[in-house]
Amino acid sequence: MRLHPTPALLSALLLALFATTVPAVPVHAGKPAKAEVSPQEAKARALFEQFVRLTEAFDPAITDLYAETAKISNRRMFPDGTSREMSMPAPSYKTLLRQVLPVAKEQNDLDRYSEVRYIVEGDNVRITATRYSVMKDYSAPHTLLVGPDTDGTWRILEESGESRP
Repeated sequence: MRLHPTPALLSALLLALFATTVPAVPVHAGKPAKAEVSPQEAKARALFEQFVRLTEAFDPAITDLYAETAKISNRRMFPDGTSREMSMPAPSYKTLLRQVLPVAKEQNDLDRYSEVRYIVEGDNVRITATRYSVMKDYSAPHTLLVGPDTDGTWRILEESGESRP
């Protein structure tokens, strides 16, 4: 007696074969399990998590995350479509942050970060993300370059982003 498998039976057999020959990959919250990360990326992730925590808490200690030589730049996007590039030295930026954090806290001017990516660049790591301004309801690209400062402590070496009035 010869068997003639139906298409449904063939599909079931292929599925059973595939399920037993392909190793399972754990899935968490719809994403593949984390691959092992480099030591640089692990330090960058820890620094970014601290950056987000301090930002959300409007904590002036955030200024300690910046290297004294950090390069800070921002593109200000205006409603008429024009833009203006701005930059300032880290010490001035740190002073400005300490001044505006109480006002931001009073207004509950929160930022949320999504689509965070870590790209190892030698000893440093470039972090790219989308920053969403809750108060002003817009999203914009945001980039940090983090790495060891002159004393070996991981800090923000560069920050660039976009803002709107």
